[in-house]
Amino acid sequence: MKPTNRFVPLRKSRVIGCLVIGCAVLMFWHLYAYGQDKSDFPDGYDAVQAAPKSHKVIFENALVRVLEVTEPVGSTVPMHHHRWPSFFLSWDTGGPTPHVRYRRGDGSVRDTPSHDEPVHAGRWAVQWMNPEPMHEVEIVERPGKSDKELARIPDLRIEIKCRP
Repeated sequence: MKPTNRFVPLRKSRVIGCLVIGCAVLMFWHLYAYGQDKSDFPDGYDAVQAAPKSHKVIFENALVRVLEVTEPVGSTVPMHHHRWPSFFLSWDTGGPTPHVRYRRGDGSVRDTPSHDEPVHAGRWAVQWMNPEPMHEVEIVERPGKSDKELARIPDLRIEIKCRP
């Protein structure tokens, strides 16, 4: 007797169903991952292009880009954006924090005055950063720390390339 092949159509339909579901998942992921509003991230204003004195690429591949970020006291980092989410790492030794003015693309300003923190031996401070639309940053002052001391310890921004 010949074995029946009644399971062959069932297997084919399962494979086709899995392929259809997989394609749908990929399509929705693509729409999510690449669905940013491009008006918030115009061409030519990427941090590395718009602010090359303060943002330098020290590593890049298809998944991440690592930036060395230096913010000199008394100057303004020009208008730029960061289109990818990232981790921001800075070496924190305590003491007075910088006085920072953060200007957004819509003209609003967030002013963060300096305040004293207890001095300690030093530790890495890690902060999660969502994509940042157009902004500029001004470091007004850094009381108690010399520019020479700060120039040796740049911040690192590790951008995760999941969105364009």
